[in-house]
Amino acid sequence: MSAVPALPELKLVAVDPARSGMEGARMSYMESGPDRRDTVVLLHGIGSNCTGWRYVLDALGTQYRVIAWNAPGYYLTDNFFDPAPGNWQYADALLALMDTLAITSAHLVGSSFGSLVGASFAARHLGRVRSLVLLGASRGQKWLPAEERARRLSARDAAARMGAVAMSEQRWRVLLGPNASETAIRLTKEVLMATHPRGLMQSARASDATDVCEFAATISDATLLASGSEDKVNPPEIGRAIAAAIPRSQFVELPGLSHLPKLEDPERTVALLKKHIAEK
Repeated sequence: MSAVPALPELKLVAVDPARSGMEGARMSYMESGPDRRDTVVLLHGIGSNCTGWRYVLDALGTQYRVIAWNAPGYYLTDNFFDPAPGNWQYADALLALMDTLAITSAHLVGSSFGSLVGASFAARHLGRVRSLVLLGASRGQKWLPAEERARRLSARDAAARMGAVAMSEQRWRVLLGPNASETAIRLTKEVLMATHPRGLMQSARASDATDVCEFAATISDATLLASGSEDKVNPPEIGRAIAAAIPRSQFVELPGLSHLPKLEDPERTVALLKKHIAEK
């Protein structure tokens, strides 16, 4: 995919904030494709937003209704009240959006923290998921030693405090592999610059208190996990551990890619998604 596709317009909708503990009713998202029953919902990672899915929105929009949400605290979606919301609150916020948009069930595709949200949703809201894809899959940090958890939270806090522009100049180097194109670097930096510190820290704290492997066995949906071989954020062994805990799952390692295959190699990523979704 040589050309960079244009983004759909940003949409705003009012959801029921009480269902997930949000401060307000506003939620934002982008949408592509026809208004039809077959729906794909895209879930971004920490420090990201719906714009990181531009290639997937464009490519899957030819066949499906595609919704890329902005989680609470991101890109004009209202924050949670709780400074340390749990993973189940993100799952319930996603349910509120799906209900508002009259989506009875969907194929969920999550990237990094979005994979944690997608897995949580699949475990909590049975029957609402048609298939599940976890890219750069996050297990959360609850399983790690306390000292390492504290170090990671402190690093997130430091990144939030430096401001989104400064963070974007540093963070892209961790997210992308050594072979990332100039276009992938530019797009990643633009995505990061839209991050708000409060939303970032709320999702970081949710990740800190979650271990996907604690509830992965309850996920009954067909699940594809794909991790880049060069991923330093969530290395392939993380994806393999989650896959081992989900009954109907398969794991694929993506040679030469890092944490954001959707921007590093969108063509390969879209092909994976299309194959998995079409089979379910």
